[in-house]
Amino acid sequence: MIARHSFVAGSVAAMLLAAGRSARAQTRAHLRIGATANDSFAEAYYAQDLGFFSRAGIDAEITTFANGAQVSTGVASGALDIGISSVITLANATIRGLPFVYIAGGGMYTAAAPTIVLCVTKDSTLTDARELEGKTVSVSGIKDITHLAVVAYLIKGGADPAKVNIIEMPFSQVSAALKRGTIAAGIISEPSLAASSDDVRVLAKPFELIGRRLMIGGWFATSDWQKKNVAAARAFAGVIYETARWANANHDKSALILQKYTKIDDATVRRMVRVTYAESLEPDMIDPTLDLAAREKFTERRVRAPEMIATG
Repeated sequence: MIARHSFVAGSVAAMLLAAGRSARAQTRAHLRIGATANDSFAEAYYAQDLGFFSRAGIDAEITTFANGAQVSTGVASGALDIGISSVITLANATIRGLPFVYIAGGGMYTAAAPTIVLCVTKDSTLTDARELEGKTVSVSGIKDITHLAVVAYLIKGGADPAKVNIIEMPFSQVSAALKRGTIAAGIISEPSLAASSDDVRVLAKPFELIGRRLMIGGWFATSDWQKKNVAAARAFAGVIYETARWANANHDKSALILQKYTKIDDATVRRMVRVTYAESLEPDMIDPTLDLAAREKFTERRVRAPEMIATG
């Protein structure tokens, strides 16, 4: 009889333990995340390697994409739950009726740590915006924030943007194009900026004409997914902000993880200005970009920050 009681008690305990494990397993969120392997958008990789996702009850499946457009396509199609995208891209998606919303802030441009600047060759005689009229200037994408920043610089400097040939060119190709004379000036972002620092000089920091503290890209989902997965979205945002605080304070340690995913060489990663990550998401991080984008017809209308930021 005693043996039977022991067996029953043991069986009940085993069942309760299994049920507890099952309940815990069911509370874990499986998130399909789209990211791009660069410093500005690297938080998901840091969080994965540091165990922040796992500790928050998230099983993160991270897929690396070449650019934000591919990430946006993945989120729109339902292949991804969460992605990373720039402010103007998301604003235009909002205008087109795509139900995207930011759930967490991402990489920032700050005047204290400028990671994107307008460059010329070291021996260039160019000194101001008006001298760029009749010349070719490169940006990373037509109608993106780098293009908008150049337009702001030209207008502020008394130049007519219509008289400047603005073309699209990857950051990694700008230094060589400057040396060839293909372009007179070009926007370069880290780590390409650090890699080309012996060959170029900074002509201007045009992003500061939009604002001294701007969100370049943030983590987003569809509004439908966010409403159906409020707890998971909140948990994800909590991990991103925990990661931001860690990364902002640990550049040496984060550099090792960054190199793992981007293959940046040691010399470059030591020289580059590291991005500052948002530790919250506030309207004033994106409103200046939205204001100027509407004024310069980069968007068809003025998109309001609350349209792009998830509630709940």
